[in-house]
Amino acid sequence: MRSDSTKEIATALSNFQGKMTAVKKDSVNPFYKSKYASLDTIWETIRKPLSENGLSVAQTMNLIEDKSVLETTLYHTSGEWISGTQLVNPVKDDPQSLGSAISYARRYSLSAILGLVSDDDDDANTATKPETKQEVKAPEKPVPPTVETPQKSEGITLPQTKKIHATAKDKGLSPEEARAYMQKTFKKNSTKELTKEEASTMIEFLNEIKPDDIPLVRAAKEMGAKEE
Repeated sequence: MRSDSTKEIATALSNFQGKMTAVKKDSVNPFYKSKYASLDTIWETIRKPLSENGLSVAQTMNLIEDKSVLETTLYHTSGEWISGTQLVNPVKDDPQSLGSAISYARRYSLSAILGLVSDDDDDANTATKPETKQEVKAPEKPVPPTVETPQKSEGITLPQTKKIHATAKDKGLSPEEARAYMQKTFKKNSTKELTKEEASTMIEFLNEIKPDDIPLVRAAKEMGAKEE
């Protein structure tokens, strides 16, 4: 949706995008261990450039056909505007889950309407020394590899099994959502198939989950289901 005329807002948005740099990814998705930009970081990055170009953003919750949607509207001082909606689908029917889902929708709707892109943190790369050219040595005579007999991994313990189920429940994850992480990470369909080490990793993942991460876990689960 948009105003009848968008000439002024289009020019302002073009100027805004021309001055914008990539938004730093300062948070971690515990499901994929990938980084993303938090809502606070996005606003810290865009607040001044928006104001300098006569732009502002409003995000409000509405009901469309009994479904909760987030409406994001980009305004210009000329009175022109552009608007879009996104479905808000919380994991559970409680205030905490709704708040997490709204936060998730606000981040991506804001990035979409402004055309923002995110960039990974470059500190690790900029801190490393440039690769130096090494002297090429003559190849040495190959040594026959030593064949070792692989040791059988120890299986999951009963306390670990109980801990996984209890922690997942406390965090608001359904058994299917917890299983999606297990299938994605370990290629296992049941906790009975996990090794002791894998179970420890699973427990660590569940303990690290924050309320705002739940929509990401759910989205990853649904994405995995579509790929099967």
